[in-house]
Amino acid sequence: MLFQVVYALCVLLWLAFPELKGHELLPTVFPGFKMITVGSFIYGLVASMIYGWIVAIVFVFFFNLWPQLIATVPRQRGIRAN
Repeated sequence: MLFQVVYALCVLLWLAFPELKGHELLPTVFPGFKMITVGSFIYGLVASMIYGWIVAIVFVFFFNLWPQLIATVPRQRGIRAN
């Protein structure tokens, strides 16, 4: 949902301020994207949803895997000075 909100805000900002240069990134991120058509806007929403799910899946995978990886790494103990 966050990716879709950011995408919609970016398109709305482009409609309000077309002279801004940051919106040139959208056709790069979404191949085949045209800035002003309704079909392209819907395509961007769907693609941003898919990108969001991919990021969520990768994040959850590593978030759940990280404690197990840390537990398997032997802890190094510092050398104590006597």
